[in-house]
Amino acid sequence: MDYDELRHALVSKAKAEPDNRNHVFYYVTVEGRERRVTKLSHAASGQVDPDLLSKIARQMWLTNKELRAFVDCELSRDGWLALGRSRGRL
Repeated sequence: MDYDELRHALVSKAKAEPDNRNHVFYYVTVEGRERRVTKLSHAASGQVDPDLLSKIARQMWLTNKELRAFVDCELSRDGWLALGRSRGRL
């Protein structure tokens, strides 16, 4: 998975709003409450390191496989939020 795919999924699917600082923080509003999803470096490009993908998956309350499904549009935003609720994260 590359950074462009991940950024696109965060903005278009998760409806995450980027907050541009030294890093780009991605926030989502769920049930009227803003939550930080993850952050990425401005300079990041190419393939995402597998260790970083694992961290991002955990930050999004997902397994690596579920994160891949989310980015590939096999897991919807509603499905992602339902997983977060079932895991006690929301």
